[in-house]
Amino acid sequence: MKKLSVPMIVALLLAILVVGTTFAASARKQLPFKGSLEAVETHQPNLPTVFVTATGSGEATQLGRYTVSYQVTVNVQTGAGTGLSAEFVAANGDSLFAEGSGQATPTETPGVMKIVETYTITGGTGRFAGARGTFTVERTVNQATRETSGTMNGQIVLP
Repeated sequence: MKKLSVPMIVALLLAILVVGTTFAASARKQLPFKGSLEAVETHQPNLPTVFVTATGSGEATQLGRYTVSYQVTVNVQTGAGTGLSAEFVAANGDSLFAEGSGQATPTETPGVMKIVETYTITGGTGRFAGARGTFTVERTVNQATRETSGTMNGQIVLP
């Protein structure tokens, strides 16, 4: 019977570790996350900020048809949005949670703002449990009607 040397044992252990890590990493799937968004906002002023809540819907990869609710505090002097949190609910009831921040800037059209938001996916329920990733929402909001629409684009990592 052949004896294994210490260097041989160390090499085998390292090989097992590398193979195990590779399989664990490949078990997670990085997928595109993009789609459309339409919502109606409600504004509660508390100057110099406005607390914004909204509900809406859209269609996106990985979610299919979905509903969304979000909230954010916006500084009306700078347009910066902080404390942004959102919940996306797929047609089957699975939820995706995200947090982030945003920035609003005026457009050439009076009363219409362009908003760019950056989100970090923080998890979810059902098939989104343990989800991670990032995405950006680019949208406009009509300040008179409070209707907003736009697109989202990024990556989602599913377990």
